[in-house]
Amino acid sequence: MSNREQEKIEYIKKSFELKHKKRYKEAIEVLYKVLEYDNNEEDSVEILSQLGDLYLAIDSYDRAIDQYQKALSINGLHQHSLQQCFEINYKTNQLNKALKIAIEMCENNKSFKNYHNYLRALIALDKKQDAIELFNTLSENFKLDCDILYLISTISDNKREIILKRILEIDVSHTQANVDLATIEFNKGNYSKVISYCINANDEHPLALYYLARIESDKHNYSRAVELYLKAIELDDDSHDFYFDLAKAYVDISWLDEAMMALKKSINMSIVKNHSADIDEKHFLSGWILIKQNQPTKALLSLNSIKKESLLYSKAQVLIQIINLKNSNTSAALTKLEELYSKEQDNLILLDTLALAYKDLKLYKKSIETFKKALELNPDSIYYILELIDLLIDDKNYDEAMELINNFQEKYQACPAIYNSLTRIYYRLKELDKALESINKYLELDINNAESYYFKGLILNDLENYSEAKDSIYCAIKLNPTIAKYYNQMARSYVGLKEYDNALLYSKESIEINPDDINYKKLAYEIAILIGNEEQIQSFKKQLERSERILKLKR
Repeated sequence: MSNREQEKIEYIKKSFELKHKKRYKEAIEVLYKVLEYDNNEEDSVEILSQLGDLYLAIDSYDRAIDQYQKALSINGLHQHSLQQCFEINYKTNQLNKALKIAIEMCENNKSFKNYHNYLRALIALDKKQDAIELFNTLSENFKLDCDILYLISTISDNKREIILKRILEIDVSHTQANVDLATIEFNKGNYSKVISYCINANDEHPLALYYLARIESDKHNYSRAVELYLKAIELDDDSHDFYFDLAKAYVDISWLDEAMMALKKSINMSIVKNHSADIDEKHFLSGWILIKQNQPTKALLSLNSIKKESLLYSKAQVLIQIINLKNSNTSAALTKLEELYSKEQDNLILLDTLALAYKDLKLYKKSIETFKKALELNPDSIYYILELIDLLIDDKNYDEAMELINNFQEKYQACPAIYNSLTRIYYRLKELDKALESINKYLELDINNAESYYFKGLILNDLENYSEAKDSIYCAIKLNPTIAKYYNQMARSYVGLKEYDNALLYSKESIEINPDDINYKKLAYEIAILIGNEEQIQSFKKQLERSERILKLKR
């Protein structure tokens, strides 16, 4: 072998290595060097075809076509170049060109693949009758090809289900046929058949995962549903809107921050794709979540986005009463809600809203009674059970709360919120070791909840384990640096560690975030005394006296 021939082979090897590393532009430069050598026609065709593939990899369709056509000018029957030209024209919606290429390919080589391309082009051009006529001319062997049969199923409304089942008789694992049949059965509510088809399909198909997630949600297996939705989104976060159902599953396990993030993505998809049919429902759920997150202004924006002609408009007006409550329009809002309730006692949204109104007013017994009525109407609602548990704790009815928790844990052991409720009970009963054990179980299930790290730090401070408390509260601040009580609790940890200068820094930060809380000023004053800084002592003493005067005036 000559040195020149050896150099050419080395360049070809290098181009393949670069392609494998996805360094496509460098691979293109190397292949152009190969073309500089004296190549026989067969070699040139393959190199030009490879150049076309590389240009296709960087979405440079015109240059890719140019290279494939150069290859075809040498060998007009080069199947790979013809196929790639077909795919580019099909993808760029130049369907007549794609059809012309498909016909040429079938004339040269009557293969399954070429007839499949021919049918694809005809169907894309809405030439359904031509496609059926072409199918009828095929040999029986070709008519039994699953991919060809699947194309015919897409244009055979009356016989579609029959054709799809015929495909599965030939190949039970045909993914798209299984998914389409799952869709048909899902719309009929035949969930056992849906599961069967989805299991037969490729377990990486996003729509199959979505249907399984919906079924898990209906079974109240919300954690499993969330897992499946997330996997479906990982595979397809653009062509289908899986985010809305994910948001609803998060709501069902009371992960409201995660629900809001998913919902924002879902709303954005509706806006980008101009899908107005379902956007009111998304705005309504957004308003509902934002109310629970104590963001009334943002909630009002969402609820006011709902059109008057929408079926959700009247329900949105109910939620607006909650915002009125939060804006201190208490009497008018509660009167309106109770008036609506006297006329309609089986409206879950109204019951939920009225119960939350009572809760905001600290009328815990009335709120408990109302949530119990809501739970009677929807006995499988995790949200209502969790709300009831927390209200019973607020009402100091710990025995009934524990009874609900025990019943709940038999069904839903992996729900983080239940461990937060247990922590609250044990903390109030001053059983700090049990409270710490419960909050640790919460954090095993949800490592991104700032409030739980704060609660753990509070418990550890009470147990005088200041070093671990400091580490936990640091996690809370890192996750949410805008909460004053986190800094105040960190100051407590540093006081316990006798690091008073650090304690004062955090104490000052808590006052800066929330200057109205007198307890923060008391701690800062006590720390200044421990440091012995007279200037700081006098400064915090004056702030404390001013706050105490304001409190007396308010009383």
